[in-house]
Amino acid sequence: MNVTSELLKELAQLAETDRTVLSAYVSVTRGWDDAHAFVERESKKLMHFLDRKEKDYFHTSLSFLNDYLKEKKEQGFSGPGVAFFADLGADFVRGVELVSAPEPLLAVDDEAIIYPLALELDEYEPIGVIMIDASCSRILIVAGQVIEDMDSFCKNIHHLSKVGGWSQMRYQRRRAKQIKHFAQDTIENAKSIFGGTAIKRIVIAGRDRMITALEHEFPKTWKDNVIATVRWDLDAPDQDFVRKVRPLLERAERDEEKNLLQKLVAELRRAGLAVSGVEPTLKALNMGQVDTLFLSEELDFITKEELTSRAQATAAYVELIPETNEVLSRLGGAAALLRFKIKPQMRSL
Repeated sequence: MNVTSELLKELAQLAETDRTVLSAYVSVTRGWDDAHAFVERESKKLMHFLDRKEKDYFHTSLSFLNDYLKEKKEQGFSGPGVAFFADLGADFVRGVELVSAPEPLLAVDDEAIIYPLALELDEYEPIGVIMIDASCSRILIVAGQVIEDMDSFCKNIHHLSKVGGWSQMRYQRRRAKQIKHFAQDTIENAKSIFGGTAIKRIVIAGRDRMITALEHEFPKTWKDNVIATVRWDLDAPDQDFVRKVRPLLERAERDEEKNLLQKLVAELRRAGLAVSGVEPTLKALNMGQVDTLFLSEELDFITKEELTSRAQATAAYVELIPETNEVLSRLGGAAALLRFKIKPQMRSL
């Protein structure tokens, strides 16, 4: 779960000559034998289109890819997929675990192919999850089909005493204090973990009383980050949780897209900080004007790759919109919110 915007920016800046950059997207959902067979089959096809120098680069890069796949297999990685990039001219070799099965691809070109990676980062943005009940808490990061346990902690909080009178009241106060401290410790751990991973969306899961205790300890800065509260049993399988929250994450993604597109349309209507259409958007990217790039999945792959690469190279945020979105379709499939406008130059008389 290590796809980051920093990695995409690094990849976008790879632009060596002589088609020296190897890009590979490999699915392992059907097992490692199938993954290795795909690499072998596609590499043989590519050989027919490479000159002697390119073949030397390709053979070396391919050996790095096979070493990476072997390492992942030995580590027990089971998928759903990996991406790998090698640019020998830039002394750059990098593999990354994916959180969704990619469309398999093996290519050699003068730049890294990054659109599939950008699509995963946008569509499967990692979320932070805090699970808690009266005895344990778990802090997770979930993305796509992958769930990663960042911190687990159990603490014995006594159940209510059946003894009446002052004894029971003291016991209840003691237990309330234990719950409060447990919630505080959990929040502090979550703040440390989520802050270090730039988590923007948070889901709270667990038993009612403990969720309430957590909510009392929330930092004010989390107000807009918590997208859902889920009643959950911590003993339930993790993959059941992933399936349960996936619709919530998709709804949050669509809501964010809707808000950004509304802002885009408003800026276009007043001829403000926005452009639409492939050519105007590409021009704005080349000028470093773009803050947020909107791309429809209905565009052809080459166009999406070119626009995405320029966006990542200039630190623009990429918002990939499903092809069913009518607003972006009417705008030509590409648009952008701008950081600034360039004033037209006055022609001298």
